[in-house]
Amino acid sequence: MTIVDEQYCLDDPVLAAQQTAAVLEAHPNLKGVFGVNVFSAEGAGNAVENAGLAGTVQVAAWDATDFAIELLGRGTVTMVLAQKPFDMGYMGVAFAMADHNGVTSIPKHVTTGFQVITQENMDDPEVAKYFYKVG
Repeated sequence: MTIVDEQYCLDDPVLAAQQTAAVLEAHPNLKGVFGVNVFSAEGAGNAVENAGLAGTVQVAAWDATDFAIELLGRGTVTMVLAQKPFDMGYMGVAFAMADHNGVTSIPKHVTTGFQVITQENMDDPEVAKYFYKVG
């Protein structure tokens, strides 16, 4: 695999779509795009869809927003990687309490993992529970 470009959209999905469209034009044989946050994934998905390349250019999206899941369902996004906010919060509070209680063996880095969501598993309730909910 060769990385052809790296862009920073400053959390602006419109800018991300413009950047992705420019990369798609400059690299017509591009095989995939990875949107590393909500905004870049939304922009990349829109650009790939607008170029008529859904299913041809694979899009991996980080963060399981309603829109990312919608793009996944349409086949524009190939996979969505969902963080596990409950685990993040739980472990954060547990480590804060341990620190407060004088525990000195708290790890400096902890991975809470993620869920890979695809069209094949998106209807599974054990996977769908990682879709981000608003409200």
